[in-house]
Amino acid sequence: MAFKVEITTTHIIKPSSPTPDHLKTHDLSLFDQLSPSIYPPIIFFYDAQPNANLTPRLKTALSKVLSSFYPYAGRVNGDVFISCNDAGIPYSEATVDCSLSYVFKEYDLNLMKQFVPLTEESVNLDHTIPLLVQVSLFKCGGIAVGACSSHKIGDASNFFTFIREWANFSLNDNPVLAPEFSISSLFPRIGFLNFNTGIKIPMNEKLVRKRFVFNASSISSLKAETASSSRVQAVSALIWKCAMNAIKKYKPTTMSSIAMTLVNMRGRLNPPLPETSFGNFVGSFLAEKSFDDGDEIDLVGLVARLRHGFREFCDVYMKQVQHPKDGIFAVLNYAKKLGETLGRNETEVFTFSSWCGFPLYEIDFGCGKPRWISVTNTPFKNGIMMMDTKEGNGIEVWANLEEEVMAIFEQEHELLAYCSPSMCDDGR
Repeated sequence: MAFKVEITTTHIIKPSSPTPDHLKTHDLSLFDQLSPSIYPPIIFFYDAQPNANLTPRLKTALSKVLSSFYPYAGRVNGDVFISCNDAGIPYSEATVDCSLSYVFKEYDLNLMKQFVPLTEESVNLDHTIPLLVQVSLFKCGGIAVGACSSHKIGDASNFFTFIREWANFSLNDNPVLAPEFSISSLFPRIGFLNFNTGIKIPMNEKLVRKRFVFNASSISSLKAETASSSRVQAVSALIWKCAMNAIKKYKPTTMSSIAMTLVNMRGRLNPPLPETSFGNFVGSFLAEKSFDDGDEIDLVGLVARLRHGFREFCDVYMKQVQHPKDGIFAVLNYAKKLGETLGRNETEVFTFSSWCGFPLYEIDFGCGKPRWISVTNTPFKNGIMMMDTKEGNGIEVWANLEEEVMAIFEQEHELLAYCSPSMCDDGR
């Protein structure tokens, strides 16, 4: 039985103080130009708190944080700049005809889209708007805070910094995380960018999304088996292996598979950029496995490929990016190379994105820490997203696979050895 979320009001939240005239235009960076105009979502679920009176506080705090993160209150002008005109962001409030506990019976990601202001089915979307917010109130007094941020103006790190600062204002009216705007000057946009990387975001109408939870003990065993010091790397290798096994059974003509892993580059520059750096600053590295006859897919080998790809990214690409004269060309050439590699026929690409390490479960708007954090609205074929469990030592995985591939994938014995069906259902 599904539940119903009904929008009761929508209005525009504007910054509490006007943006100064000298900041009215924020140039996009080269990384912003190369980023797709999509709206990754996130949803924070909170238990009921007596006398919280949260919604007025959320709106006031949102208005205040928009004054410091002023590009979010502006409008995107193509691939060129953001007009920081204080136009504000759409803010919706909704009621839910069930208690919060009902949501946690199923953990159905398809139902989660009701808690965000945009879904993949949204029509007539105004892509000039950088951010949209929806606050949903449950019968029990619980609350869901959902937001979608345009990838054109910033990556996940950028988005989460904004949300953390919004929570800081809501909790104690105290600014903590000031945005830093150096990326667009370090990597300026190219005015004549008629550049096609060839990178396509694979989508498919018959996708199935499912959630798989790995607890701390399972991850420890997996790390030991794969000889990996990284829990994200170990889980990625297992997901990649089981997905490849499923692909080989469903598409026997597939010749190889590529794991494309996204990397936050802020801490990998020398000197590193602050975590509050505004904009997109994400790169990616590739690891490939061919399906040669008789060539077994083993976890240790996959971890080695992931480790090698990451090391090469850090030791070679990051140094090229920082070259004072050729850095921009390194970015463009690498993007072109990615597009050519990912576009090969008979090659199946899986995109791994990790939110592990971000202190998302510390985000408190004034009603305690989140009971659960979810995503939805991610219609990308073979997209694999990971984030920490509430306890912090486990990993939740959201996998978007073709319907036929998922049917095979979720029955993989090696996957179930580390992620039991009960974990998929209740997540705790």
